[in-house]
Amino acid sequence: MTCQKEIHALIVEKDRTVAGAIQKILEERDYDVTPLSREADARRLVKERPFSLAVAGEAEDSDSPFHIMKEIVMASPMTSLILITDLPKQAVDERAEGYGILGHAGRAVRSEEMVPLLDSFERILRSF
Repeated sequence: MTCQKEIHALIVEKDRTVAGAIQKILEERDYDVTPLSREADARRLVKERPFSLAVAGEAEDSDSPFHIMKEIVMASPMTSLILITDLPKQAVDERAEGYGILGHAGRAVRSEEMVPLLDSFERILRSF
């Protein structure tokens, strides 16, 4: 996509370094990014306005990206999700089964992990 400012992305992450790395990758793709550090704030915000994408890691009020994932899906089922966790793929797949996440990236937030997930996300958006 050439102009993606219409893509609103939410980051839920308490570690500013991790959140900053995610935000940099998303802003390089011209996403409109809202970073939050608390799950409760994210849950409230996704009920108030639509987000195309949410990236969930650890929050100040929850250290489980899976809990954040569940809260976002319940509040906004059409929001696509990427989890930030160092758990192995099989563990993530088992715990996230049925939630339709795009995938996960490690907490080091390497672009070689994030870019393929974002490419998939953008292909899905273009199909609508």
